[in-house]
Amino acid sequence: MKRFRLLSSIKGRVTLWYTGFLLLMMALALAYLLIFSQQVLHRQLSTRLKDVVSDTVRDAHFQRGQLQDDRMDFYKDGVSIFIYDTQGRLLAPKINQGVQVDALLEDQVVKEVENNDERFFVYDLYAVRDNIGFWVRGICTLTGATGTIRGMFQLALLAIPTVVLVAGLGGWFITKRSFAVMGRMADTVNAIASGEDLTQRIPDDGSGDELSRLSHTVNGMLERLQRSFENQRRFTSDVSHELRTPTSVIISQCEYGLSPETSPEERENCLRGVLSQAQRMSTMIGQLLMLARGDNGKFEPTWEQVDLSLLCELCAAQLEEKAQEKKVSLETGSCEGAIIVGDETLLIRLVTNLLSNAIQYNRPGGKVSLWVEKKENGFLIKFQDTGIGIAPEDLEKIWERFYRADPSRTGEGTGLGLPMVHWIVKIHGGKVTVESIQGMGSVFSVWLPQHPPSENQS
Repeated sequence: MKRFRLLSSIKGRVTLWYTGFLLLMMALALAYLLIFSQQVLHRQLSTRLKDVVSDTVRDAHFQRGQLQDDRMDFYKDGVSIFIYDTQGRLLAPKINQGVQVDALLEDQVVKEVENNDERFFVYDLYAVRDNIGFWVRGICTLTGATGTIRGMFQLALLAIPTVVLVAGLGGWFITKRSFAVMGRMADTVNAIASGEDLTQRIPDDGSGDELSRLSHTVNGMLERLQRSFENQRRFTSDVSHELRTPTSVIISQCEYGLSPETSPEERENCLRGVLSQAQRMSTMIGQLLMLARGDNGKFEPTWEQVDLSLLCELCAAQLEEKAQEKKVSLETGSCEGAIIVGDETLLIRLVTNLLSNAIQYNRPGGKVSLWVEKKENGFLIKFQDTGIGIAPEDLEKIWERFYRADPSRTGEGTGLGLPMVHWIVKIHGGKVTVESIQGMGSVFSVWLPQHPPSENQS
């Protein structure tokens, strides 16, 4: 059962695979080394044997039919030399300095002979010197050489299992430590799935390897999922809150208007209040639907040439009355040739939203300035006001849906104006930034390219 558990894990299969592969490779390498060593050894012995025999033939001399062997060396470089006559009788040495073997004399043939459980290399050479024919035999033992090879083989048999064992244990430790990250990932995912706790993260050892980068990627995904779920929960809560207020107003106005004691004039005022709240809800729902279509990638802008200067002047003219009611002066500046390709309806909404906010959150006697500047590859629309400003900690949050920097102003607007602006700018491939000093005013800057991104063009 334990063996099957080992094979069921990735680290076990990986360890068994490379351990078995290493064992096979080392066994093949050992076999090749032994065969190669034996061949080289035999070749060297054969060459040495032939050289010593040839030297002996060269040094052999006969006088009056007798071999002059007083100066001859019959044992050289591990080779024993024997000289025979043509009848196979031993001529020299007179005193045997080596081991003779029983083998036929064969001219220029190297053969392997076994004698008394010992193996020898034998080489015979027939020669004629001083008109006398004779045989020279060289013999060298293979026992020492094969003993060396046998020792190497025995040492390898001891070393290979040790090396494989150390490699296997080391590989098991490395893979176990590496795959521990995968185990922590599985535990984290299970904990999230069972407890819906997206705040958990996978520990990262900071090694920078593939699994460390995977941990970093998964943690980034969990971070985005957490933000997404939090935004969804906040969005649901904010929508409920935003719709509850006008719904409550509508219900109360209808109940009061249906009361028998309500006069016709009061009933008319109730209807006006219901209409106002219904229009506010309709505007909010329309903006939410448009943002939802944008989030789903189903919104298709209508691209056409738009004069930004003319568009800003028209939006300012429409809001002139609101500015007068707030006792805010409204100034505009134009730019010649401020023509871009964009969705005119969305751009009108963008300018109207930012201009309305600049007027809405201004102070009596304040000023709002709107102008267009030519920039590289596009145009910059600036909205400057002398209003209440935005706190530094709120600057990054104002683009979130239903977020309001001033909670006391919950009855004003829908909380979707700036998110709508951000989305429209993104659709056009532009950029929107804000600079603000609390209590002194804000400057919103919208850069729009002359042509929208190619992927958005119809």
